Amino acid sequence: MIRKLILVLLLLLGSAHAAEPMVSPYRLLPAFSAPYRYQGAIERTDDDRPYARQIALAAHDTGLDPELVHAVIAVESAYQAVALSPKGAVGLMQLMPETAQLQGVSNPGEVAGNLRAGTRHLRGLMERFNFRLDLALAAYNAGEGAVRRYHDSIPPYPETRSYVPAVLARYRANRPEVAGTGAANLSSRNYLAGTRLSPVAR
Repeated sequence: MIRKLILVLLLLLGSAHAAEPMVSPYRLLPAFSAPYRYQGAIERTDDDRPYARQIALAAHDTGLDPELVHAVIAVESAYQAVALSPKGAVGLMQLMPETAQLQGVSNPGEVAGNLRAGTRHLRGLMERFNFRLDLALAAYNAGEGAVRRYHDSIPPYPETRSYVPAVLARYRANRPEVAGTGAANLSSRNYLAGTRLSPVAR
């Protein structure tokens, strides 16, 4: 009887250990998503990047790192507020109009609204993917459904497989302490800023 009890306990401990989720080098701790952590970005006067203060405010309101938002914008639109992709994505964060509407924004072409909807959307993806930055970025690019269809992994789409490391590389350059060191493990192809834009918008 005691031997059976010990065996059952060992099996339970083994299964519990096997069920522990893998720790991803891309997982951001919720502490890094606290608005107060990036409060200083709003007061900065030395950031001469386009729309720096507006980006800082939108990021603060959603608890995102402004540097992450900058990285997404640099790759998505190269900071072109009038950017329009062939598929109809608009503005700095290249939002589809229906995505913006889901975030309560009716005019995603306007800078403040675009940033508000884009940061809300990205924050929601971060939460739904347990702060796995690589998966949240993949979902931002290819859609949440695509990431789910491939069992919570980066879909094998050439654009997405190029997009994720491009954003991670930009983010890691400014935030090496939180962006993870495993980005080099992703297949990185040439992904130029604004490559999703139509020739007219470039």
